[in-house]
Amino acid sequence: MIEDQFIDRIEPVLRDLGAAREAGESFRSPPLEVLVYYARRTRLGRIPILGRALGVTAVVRQPVDVDGTAAGYHRLLTRLAMAVNGRFPPRHGLVVGLTAIVLTPEPIALGDDAMLRQALDTKLRRLRVVPFGLMRVNLGQEALAMALSTSPDDVFPESTRLADRLCEELRRYVPPIAP
Repeated sequence: MIEDQFIDRIEPVLRDLGAAREAGESFRSPPLEVLVYYARRTRLGRIPILGRALGVTAVVRQPVDVDGTAAGYHRLLTRLAMAVNGRFPPRHGLVVGLTAIVLTPEPIALGDDAMLRQALDTKLRRLRVVPFGLMRVNLGQEALAMALSTSPDDVFPESTRLADRLCEELRRYVPPIAP
């Protein structure tokens, strides 16, 4: 599967939620390449300005300086949160629920779900972005590792809906059978 086919497969799920596709962007330092953003306006409460929120899904390529550790993926989440902060200013929503899909050339292995969970559980300080999903996809292997969090009242359902869709299409890591 190639990147365009992958994006074509996740797009119907996000469009059904009301997300609009936006062009990606690249940053040289620190390196980050966002292939595409999907943004969806939502409400956290009844107060007109304070109740606005934004659900953002970003498909990114894994930067070369990010290794397959929890610390590396936490750095990647921080970079992506800064990019989302700049791309979607507070007038769009004071809170941003983020789902990150990282396309990686490294094979999906046995401890990846736990590593992603550890990276997702660390807090992003001084940013208005709250990560609800971190998915690592190897398109050549057609495999997936993921860590998800749920949002209160299912305000940001993107991560769970994408996980359901991707589990139908991609394989999860299954350890080899011992002889």
